[in-house]
Amino acid sequence: MRVMVLVEAQFLAPDEKYSVLLDETVAWRERYKGYMESFEVFAGTTSAGFVVIDAPDEALVDRIMFEFPFAEYSEITVRPILDGDRALEQWRELMTAAVSAEPGTE
Repeated sequence: MRVMVLVEAQFLAPDEKYSVLLDETVAWRERYKGYMESFEVFAGTTSAGFVVIDAPDEALVDRIMFEFPFAEYSEITVRPILDGDRALEQWRELMTAAVSAEPGTE
C-alpha cells in the first residue's frame, strides 16, 4: 500500500519541547526510513512537508503516523496513491471498454 502523507503545522510546539520533538522526529525517521520512498519538506518552511510511504498494509501506515512526534501539533492528510503510468494505462483500458460497450459502437 502506497500513501502520500501531507503534514502541515496546525499549532506551534512549545519552545521548551521543540528540541526534544525534533530529536524524536529524527529517531522516528530512522526507525521507518525503510518504508519511506520520499521524505520532503516544503522549501522556505520548517512546518510542512510530505512523505510517501510504501507499507504492506494500512495498520503499519497508521502506526507510523501515530508515532510521528509532531502529530498532536499537525494536520495530517493520508491519501492512497498509484503510480501515474499505471493509472494512465488503467484509464486507457477503462475508457476503451466503456466506448466499445456503448450502443451503436459495434
